[in-house]
Amino acid sequence: MKAFTTENIRNLAVIGHGDSGKTQLVSSLLHVSGTSHRWGKVDEGTTVTDYEEDAIERKISLNNNFAHLEYKDTKINLIDTPGYAAFVSHARPALRVADCALVVVDGVHGIEVQTEKTWQYANEFLLPRFMVINKLDKEHSDFGHAIETATSSFARSIVPFTLPIGSEADFKGVVDVVHQKAYEFDEHGKAKEIPLPESGRDVFERTRERLIEIVAESDDALMEKYFADGTLPEEDIYPNLAKAIAKSRLCPVYAVSSTNLVGLQILLDHIVEFAPNPATHEAEYGFANADMDGDRVSRKYSSDEPFSAYVFRTIADPFAGRINVMKIVSGKVTSDATVYNSSRDTMERLGALHVISGKNLEKVNEAQTGDIIAVVKLKDTQTGDTLSDKAKPIVYPKVEYPEAAIAFAIEPKSRADEDKISAALHRILEEDPSLHFDRDPQTKEFFLSGSGKLHI
Repeated sequence: MKAFTTENIRNLAVIGHGDSGKTQLVSSLLHVSGTSHRWGKVDEGTTVTDYEEDAIERKISLNNNFAHLEYKDTKINLIDTPGYAAFVSHARPALRVADCALVVVDGVHGIEVQTEKTWQYANEFLLPRFMVINKLDKEHSDFGHAIETATSSFARSIVPFTLPIGSEADFKGVVDVVHQKAYEFDEHGKAKEIPLPESGRDVFERTRERLIEIVAESDDALMEKYFADGTLPEEDIYPNLAKAIAKSRLCPVYAVSSTNLVGLQILLDHIVEFAPNPATHEAEYGFANADMDGDRVSRKYSSDEPFSAYVFRTIADPFAGRINVMKIVSGKVTSDATVYNSSRDTMERLGALHVISGKNLEKVNEAQTGDIIAVVKLKDTQTGDTLSDKAKPIVYPKVEYPEAAIAFAIEPKSRADEDKISAALHRILEEDPSLHFDRDPQTKEFFLSGSGKLHI
């Protein structure tokens, strides 16, 4: 894969309640974009991002996993996060490095507990959001109800960018509110433009008026023009949508079904058009040393800045060994570069750079600011570390995880198993910083603590 410039990269963390269809959505987006010729399905255990045996058996995501696609000369990096309570804290590092959150809502149940929790995580990182109302082909699904629960739970700035045509089993197309067009979709998810339907025209008009109103509110000059004329011309609406989304003044909502591929092509079009690229951030802040004291230093999302990257995920692969996944915050990096681990005061030779999709690694020669890459077999680097230019060091703050809620004593079946347990736990703890392993000095028992019984 070629190296993409910062302006042509989109990093999205896919968040939401368990069973809202996040993993299936990622798999279906890969298929519709033409990246994956085989359409992976959760029920068949064939999705790209849920490839571990435990995840396939339980049909739930257990940790952050990755996929990427190329669409309209843009690289879209997708981080598929867990939605079940025991694992939902893994969404935090994903949101730490994403430039936009893709909030997936079940069209039958609306906003649920973990939707609210992950929305709060996104608030902590001041992250812009897209929202997807999924499963609109299911019985009892209701787009209007899902929107109502979202606006009552979160904010009035939630506005549909697409509206559904039909409902439940008859959900077959969407109306693009922004471009004022309507589409139906074939069995491969390809869009075909159709005339705007007359039924529901009042809903379309109200939605578009609300969209114009919120765009006007995002800028003082636009607000004056809106009050003077009662509306805004097209040339003022379209260019300011991306700005309003980047400022979190506007959260677009999309009607989709990830199981019959309705609405996904329009969602991809809008991600390219309106989702913020990494350079939208003004800067990332850290400190010049691992003690995190002294004056703060910053790095802009620019290839002209000194190199720095934040490592937010470690994968213990049985074949490739330890895989460190990082986001390049500033500068650029090439294969075989030697960089400084400013968190541990050591030098690391990166070797080959890879883009990661599920369990597959693909080599790239170079990666630019804002991209997400993977590197194998680094000597000292762990989750939460910062890599940088030794002449211009910076250490970014680590992601904080909730305190463990429960602990279990563990013991080997035999003395011969003690070393095996130690090695296995070391790998597990590298992958999951929200787990903790301790030994009671009095009882000599080993304790493993985490968010719940299922987690342990």
